[in-house]
Amino acid sequence: MADTERKSPGDEDFPGTKQTGEDICPTCNGSGTLANKPCPDCGGSGTITVIVGDA
Repeated sequence: MADTERKSPGDEDFPGTKQTGEDICPTCNGSGTLANKPCPDCGGSGTITVIVGDA
């Protein structure tokens, strides 16, 4: 499974799904790390997938 097909705990839907977009992870403020470890919500990417439409 490609990274773009994985859903991180902070994602509202799977990446690439219609009516979704990327946003900065509010847990790590986009750094990708929390307490010198990968952020548990974004998986270390610094971004999460959010629903931007009326899906």
